[in-house]
Amino acid sequence: MDAKSSAKGWGVQALAEFLGTAMFLYLAIGGADAVYGGVTEDSSSLGVAFAFGVALVVTAWAFFRISGAHFNPAITLSSLITGHITVPKAVLYFIAQILGAMLGVALVRGTTPSSGSIGQINELRNNESIARGFFLEFFLTSILCFVYHMIVHEKNRSTFMAALPYGLALFSCYLFATRYTNASINPARAFATSVVARSFSREHWIFWFGPFGGAILAAALHILFRFLDYDQYSAGIDAENQAQYLRAQAAVSGGDVHNVNYANNNANVNANVNANANANATYANNNYGPNDVTTTNTTTNVLPR
Repeated sequence: MDAKSSAKGWGVQALAEFLGTAMFLYLAIGGADAVYGGVTEDSSSLGVAFAFGVALVVTAWAFFRISGAHFNPAITLSSLITGHITVPKAVLYFIAQILGAMLGVALVRGTTPSSGSIGQINELRNNESIARGFFLEFFLTSILCFVYHMIVHEKNRSTFMAALPYGLALFSCYLFATRYTNASINPARAFATSVVARSFSREHWIFWFGPFGGAILAAALHILFRFLDYDQYSAGIDAENQAQYLRAQAAVSGGDVHNVNYANNNANVNANVNANANANATYANNNYGPNDVTTTNTTTNVLPR
């Protein structure tokens, strides 16, 4: 692929990140604000988590085949460290995500009448300290990023459904953190809501350094498992039949895959031979003559070997 084609591809993917992030936060922030408008804060955590989780499932499924559906600078940083994207693409993704996030949150404010709570600013709540808030964002983001690596970068037969566990992971994170930090787990989301609301909390830095630290930890864990060849210990887990399982086992144990295939082919041939022999024996013992009189067929069909 030449430089021109690469640049075009990066542009298309960056555009997808821009639009995807905007759509994601438009649905998520709008849904979360709708929940907050109808119930008390303490009872709205489930609704907020549901709004963000479902919004991510829907939008990630739409854009997954184009850009990988990061929608989060922390995911992009973690993917850069693991080597799944390049530095130029990471920079483009970062810019696209920040701009897309601001557009999505601005559209929420512009298309709803209640502007008082629009923005979902990230701040510490319910006596959450700065240290606890930092590590809450740190660990939850590391979980989200690690899930992303294992369902997207580690290819398997369920990768096409990656948006579903990705969204469920975010749902779990929001269900946990909404009460304490209003759950950022995404620097673009924290920055965009503060910009649109024109209000930055004193602890705003937590929602950058916490998620980025978690992204680094997730990347380190993924690299560690790859270094330890984790997939050797679960070879064949995605096999659809015994033959695929045996081939996978042979591949990781240093065996000869061709021998496994040869053995499987011989097994199939022998099964066919036995089936034909049984059919011929049945025909020989039940060869009916005129007037339904059973005769015995003494001819023996010998299969070539």
